[in-house]
Amino acid sequence: MNTATTSSPGTWRQAWAQPRFRVAAGFSLLVLLVNLFLLPGYFQFLEHRPGAALDDPVLRLLPPRDFSGPIFLLIYCALFYIVGRSVFSPGIFIRFLSSYALVLLMRVATLYLTPLAPPAGLVPMPDPLTPFFSGAPALTQDLFFSGHTSTAFLIFLSLTGKVEKRAALALVAVLAALLLFQHIHYTIDILSAIPFAYLGYRISKKAIP
Repeated sequence: MNTATTSSPGTWRQAWAQPRFRVAAGFSLLVLLVNLFLLPGYFQFLEHRPGAALDDPVLRLLPPRDFSGPIFLLIYCALFYIVGRSVFSPGIFIRFLSSYALVLLMRVATLYLTPLAPPAGLVPMPDPLTPFFSGAPALTQDLFFSGHTSTAFLIFLSLTGKVEKRAALALVAVLAALLLFQHIHYTIDILSAIPFAYLGYRISKKAIP
């Protein structure tokens, strides 16, 4: 299926006429809706579960700093941008939405399979939306793999313009550095987010060419 990168009523009608587009959109929205109801309890389970503390040589070199404001500003600006681009491109819309849903499922699994204790020196990062999605003002054991990093990398992969892709890739690098200074993730959490996001993107692209 050829999903257009420019928008008009015709291109959206053409995209929606494709069965794969409709199935992918329905599947992705269902995943997001189910997780909306289940994630608060799941995150509370993770917060109260004992986990292993890792010796992270990178974090030992970085003094903890509170970069919550810049982190949220960057990730939300990027999300608003990809939503805006999606309005003008059914291709970007379905690629990001389906990839995000797949990565979310992967992350639910990896969080369960890798019980980790919070990194030493963790600076809490309360998100205005966190209580809505997790039932707590801030999460400390939402670790492997990094949701912020994987989301930012998916935005980079889903965009099509050279300038916007370069800006998105720079955003991934800056966000990763800020998260490390925040000690909100281990280094492995952030590094692993890249291949998981790429895997979700490749599955999406194979299912919806």
